Order: sequence, then structure tokens, then C-alpha cells
Amino acid sequence: MGNRGRSRKGPEHIGTVLDSLFKQKGIEESIRVHRAVLDWDSVVGEAVAKHASAVHIEHGTLIVEVESSVWMHRLQMEESDLRTRINQHYGEDIIRQIRFRLGSPPTPKA
Repeated sequence: MGNRGRSRKGPEHIGTVLDSLFKQKGIEESIRVHRAVLDWDSVVGEAVAKHASAVHIEHGTLIVEVESSVWMHRLQMEESDLRTRINQHYGEDIIRQIRFRLGSPPTPKA
């Protein structure tokens, strides 16, 4: 009985366990890249997040829904800066391009 084959003392942090599991299953890269969708609001700031929402990622292209053509044009002009900010946030080039499309207005976050 006891610690058969167990080299660690005490419980492991759930984040450590999940990171290890994701690496084993080969989905670590996909999860890391898709965090850009979840973190969109905090990375781009409240002013942009009120008018545009990240929807999903396709082969390194972040798809963003924008509430109006005015905001779409503005964000297209800022695409390079937004992409740079996102990639700097993660410390690597996970987003190669941002594509904007008209969509429904972002739902307010509580």
C-alpha cells in the first residue's frame, strides 16, 4: 500500500493535470489558439469589444463579427495592430489574419 509508483507528495493543481492531459491527447495547440476567442474582450479593450466579438478561428484566421459596416471598416484599418496585440498577449504568432464580417451586436457581458 502507500505511495506505489507515486513520486509526488500531495495533490497536483488541476491546471497542471489538464495541461499534461492535453499534451498527451495532442490538443494543446488547438486549445491555446482558441483562447484568442475567449480572451478577445480583454485583449482588444472595452471600446472595441462593445462593437465586435471574436467568433472562431479557422487555420490561423480569427473570425470576428462586427455590428456595423462603420465598425467593420474601422477594424479592418486596425487589423495589423489588433493581430499584433493578440500575438504579443500570447508571446507567439497564433493569429495570422483577422477577418471581419457583419453580424449581430455583441451581447453585453455581466
